[in-house]
Amino acid sequence: MKTIRITSLVTAVWLVTLSSAQIPGETESNRVPSLVTHGNALIRNARVLTVSHGTLENTDVLVLMGKISKIGKGLTAPPGATVIDGTGKVLSPGIVDAHVHRGIDATNEGTDSITCEVRILDVLNPKARNLWQAVASGETCGLLLHGSANCVGGESLVAKFKYGRLNQELLVPGAPRMCKFALGENVTRSNGGGNTNRFPRSRMGVEAVYRRAFTEAREYIRQWDAYDRAKVSNPKTLPPRRDLRLETLADILRHKVWVQCHSYRADEILMLLRLSQEFDFKIGAFQHALEAYKIAPELAAAGVGVSTFADEWSFKLEGYDAIPYNPAILTRAGVVTSINTDGTSGTTAINIDAAKSMRFGGLNETEALRMITINPAKQLGIDSKVGSIDVGKDADLVLWQGHPLSVYAKVAMTMIEGDVYFQRRDAWGIDGRSYTRNVLEPSSSRPTPALPPMASAYAIMGGTVYPVSSAPIPNGTVILRDGKIVAVGANIAVPKGAVVVNAKGMGVYPGFIDAGSDIGLSEIPTIGESIDERELGEYQPDMLALTALQSESAHLLCTRMTGITSVVIKPSGGVVSGRAAVIDLDGFTWEQHRLKSPAALTVNFPGGLGAAPFEAALDEDGVDTRKFEAMGGPLIERHEMPNEWSDEKMQTPKPPDLPSELRPLGDYFEKAAKYDRDRTANSSMLVDLRLEAMRPYVQGREPVFLSTRSAASI
Repeated sequence: MKTIRITSLVTAVWLVTLSSAQIPGETESNRVPSLVTHGNALIRNARVLTVSHGTLENTDVLVLMGKISKIGKGLTAPPGATVIDGTGKVLSPGIVDAHVHRGIDATNEGTDSITCEVRILDVLNPKARNLWQAVASGETCGLLLHGSANCVGGESLVAKFKYGRLNQELLVPGAPRMCKFALGENVTRSNGGGNTNRFPRSRMGVEAVYRRAFTEAREYIRQWDAYDRAKVSNPKTLPPRRDLRLETLADILRHKVWVQCHSYRADEILMLLRLSQEFDFKIGAFQHALEAYKIAPELAAAGVGVSTFADEWSFKLEGYDAIPYNPAILTRAGVVTSINTDGTSGTTAINIDAAKSMRFGGLNETEALRMITINPAKQLGIDSKVGSIDVGKDADLVLWQGHPLSVYAKVAMTMIEGDVYFQRRDAWGIDGRSYTRNVLEPSSSRPTPALPPMASAYAIMGGTVYPVSSAPIPNGTVILRDGKIVAVGANIAVPKGAVVVNAKGMGVYPGFIDAGSDIGLSEIPTIGESIDERELGEYQPDMLALTALQSESAHLLCTRMTGITSVVIKPSGGVVSGRAAVIDLDGFTWEQHRLKSPAALTVNFPGGLGAAPFEAALDEDGVDTRKFEAMGGPLIERHEMPNEWSDEKMQTPKPPDLPSELRPLGDYFEKAAKYDRDRTANSSMLVDLRLEAMRPYVQGREPVFLSTRSAASI
């Protein structure tokens, strides 16, 4: 019997569902729904998740002129209304994304610390493909924001994601104006990015920027109020100078504009909260706010919401104290909490991010759904229009194959104001081959997870076993002994002394494998001391990723908790980055982690077609090392290159069809092939460790991983 090493008893499931947005060869015509409703439709016999008043089974929803007209059973479609069969499907409110950067042609204006005179409205692009991808994910509206390069980035826009329509059609009538604020590393540029000479450089400087700005805005308001009073008696009174920057700040103090603030650390969140109370302006939500759980009572008392991530952190130092329980803690404290994507492109899994709070914090189904529907609608001031399925609200609806809080769910149709903006097409027959669930199992039916005691033998019993190599086994049993699978099937006898793990109501899967990651090599990307995934030089094939594996990385345990037990870790710098390793996520040393090393050669396509090159850097003499990396590595390594396999003595001609930016890579492989031939013929020749490392790959004995970013490079 073939045995498979198992490193943790995990019943977690992660299923990547292909949406139509991922089918190669897609054209604009593929994105146009075939169903046209003109805002009038009857959705029949669906399971309706109202969010506001429970779940309604086998229920109809009538949409007239873009509004929800009736909800009930046995409704009749008026003449001309399109009838949509919702049998076996789930109907939910459209997802509201409280923080998104889609559908715009520009993001940051980072020249000054305050640039609130700029507007997202002026760079709105309804034809942006990433807007359609959001609709394909079930998102119907949200907040389009500037980036976080400065304290006040500009005026944001609450918009419907009406892909392909005119700009004005995306606006939400009556929605509050919003202004993007930001705190932390992005503003101070302390992580090394952007203009390092711009004020402020510290968190105390950030507070000073806001305090000075609002003090000036107060004076601006006083001058204009005085002018308005004076011109009543003297129409010839000269007005003060109009300042668009101060005009927006003044409108914030006049309660005409809400603040949405990028944030991470609890101390600075509390700072701006107190500043808003001092200057009397409204904060719609603290965006991201990964440490908000530390001041949940203060936020609840102030009535300020939080729009956060589910489990994305450690990408910078200020995000290191994040925990997945943040949304649940805030919700239990009474804070209006939402989950956002901070999305720029691609389809999203924001519905699954909401479901994670059921796992981390024990929120129920309705509470989880509220975090991507009515709660963000409240934070954007549009909850009277969207966010729940109620009569009179906009018909922003999503019809799902499966429950939206399940990893098996797929968006079947997305409607905005009764018009269909996305309609799923199953071009490859994916839906017919995949397993779907139409209901979410009640949490009470699942056993409470408990860590089994240490033993040499285990019997996982009662669950549905998915061997992958064969059909699923209902009520199956998996026997493990000394870390190996020794038996799989139904009605298998339990060995004496084995610890029995009750998997009833669960699925038992092989550990998942992440085929490309920097886990254990990069802890906090903005802190150089914690990064070991890149090395200087364009061609470094002898680098071994396993050498730099940090066994105590905080990311390893978090990754195991998602069901991933093995990972391919790979270097990423230069063109030929080095050699990847396959690691087990359980271990105390890199030797214990090692499953295979070296496992593959990692290559980045040059010329901008692959991964980003290593940042330009000056050596201790002030020399730009990039000049020498282009020639095959840092200057000292260039001088150490043996002459007998230099470019001048290579016998194989250059491939004539390679683009100029790819020729150095082709030349390097030709050089490695010649070195391999010479070494085979003369084993006593001088060894070059870099070219020696290339031999298994030019011989075709080991795989090469190519990092690419476009169809052209593929």
